[in-house]
Amino acid sequence: MAIFRQLTRVPLVQHAGIFLLTTGLDRSKLPGMKPTIVFSLFLVTSLVFAQNPADVKFQDASPKGAPASLSVKYDPDIGLYAAVRNTSGKGILAFFAIIEPTDSRGQSVPCHSRADFIFKDSVLAPQAERFACPMDTSTSSNEPGATVVKAVGAVLWVQFEDGSTWGDAESGKQILSVRSRKLAFLQKLVADNYDNGETSFKAMLNDQNLDPRIWAVAGCLVEDAKSQRIPAINLAKNRLEAAQKWESLLGPF
Repeated sequence: MAIFRQLTRVPLVQHAGIFLLTTGLDRSKLPGMKPTIVFSLFLVTSLVFAQNPADVKFQDASPKGAPASLSVKYDPDIGLYAAVRNTSGKGILAFFAIIEPTDSRGQSVPCHSRADFIFKDSVLAPQAERFACPMDTSTSSNEPGATVVKAVGAVLWVQFEDGSTWGDAESGKQILSVRSRKLAFLQKLVADNYDNGETSFKAMLNDQNLDPRIWAVAGCLVEDAKSQRIPAINLAKNRLEAAQKWESLLGPF
């Protein structure tokens, strides 16, 4: 399908900013246009306004037989967004998807969603849905939002909880290639808290000089600890234990 081929050719440009651990969001303009910043689920830089998902002409261009699908949703806190649904009979451990919304001005901004649930509380269960990307076409924090009129997206790669995979291997490498580094960072966080105390631990959590894909581990810990009202170190220990269990099941990351 032509649309699917176009999505897979979108440059996978990395930008300094915030990547979610569950959903790493790399948003770049089309070739020849100025790149945007990276968005997170917790820090949405554009103005959020209500828009009915039914008003967006959406095409799911995922390959035939894909174990997950995409749809458009709305949340009052984050605005219009794309969601991934697990349509398979197995839990999904990680996925890579691209969504490209187009607004009423004709402006399009692709969003690359890299989700790895190894470091989270649970896999994406069959028929469950989770956030994938904001459906937003603004290119700066002070730019007013525009109405999204259409969008196209595709799930390109999936890893299941049994370790098996589906889809484009190159897309999967973008997630699998940093998994060991994320685990090492979690180990370092927990060890540093034991050795040097809470002050040093918090300094590591707020070190934005790290690779954004690795710093996402810290950013997600901070936000999830706030929402769950538990100390970040406790959550870090829980996620380290969970990740190590996955590694014992799947083999070295």
